[in-house]
Amino acid sequence: MGFGAPSNMISTNTANTAQVAEKTDEVGSITEMKTYGAVEEKTEEYFSTTMDNEAVNGQTGSTSTGVVTSHTLNEVNTEYARETKVTRKPLAAPA
Repeated sequence: MGFGAPSNMISTNTANTAQVAEKTDEVGSITEMKTYGAVEEKTEEYFSTTMDNEAVNGQTGSTSTGVVTSHTLNEVNTEYARETKVTRKPLAAPA
């Protein structure tokens, strides 16, 4: 674990989530839970002057590459332009 984001980025954020299936008894109490569809979503923000949109149709992803689900260029007259890219990829199932 290092301090801060890589030198070319302002910030990076990684979130891991999974869907949850719940089994309930006759009174609605949860008796069992199982996760599925786990994904990692990574948001990267960096300074930019131009943007080549990467959130396009026809992407294919894997547990190593993922797909770009959002790509934004934010321009404000009081600071440098910022580009934000969100990549989503499936997490491998536990062995």
